[in-house]
Amino acid sequence: MSRPKIYLDEDVYAAVALGLRRRGFDVLTTFEAGRRSSSDGDQLRFASAEGRVLVTFNRGDFARLHAKCVASGDRHSGIIVSRQTSIGSVVKALAKLLGAADAASLANRFLWLSPR
Repeated sequence: MSRPKIYLDEDVYAAVALGLRRRGFDVLTTFEAGRRSSSDGDQLRFASAEGRVLVTFNRGDFARLHAKCVASGDRHSGIIVSRQTSIGSVVKALAKLLGAADAASLANRFLWLSPR
C-alpha cells in the first residue's frame, strides 16, 4: 500500500503541514513549491503531476475543477476539501482519512473532510 503524498493549497494553514509531517506524511505546500498565486487549475495539474492529493479549503472552485476533469476524461491524484476550522481538527481528520487510504484509492476522487 502506497501512502498518499499531500499538496496543500495556499489557503490551508501552514501549521497543518507541520502537524501532518509530525505524523509521518509527505507534505508539500504551495509556498514550498514556489507556486503561490498560481491558478486553481494549475495547482491541481501540478499536484497531479507530482502524484499528490490536493488539500484545500476552496470548496467551490475545486468542486468545479473536479467536475470538469470528470467530464473531459482528465485524471488527478485526488482532491480533499474542508471547511476552515481549528488546525488541530483539520490535522486529525486528514491524518485519519489519509492514514486509512492508499494513493491509488484517492485518484480521481473528490472528498469532503469533516473535521470536528
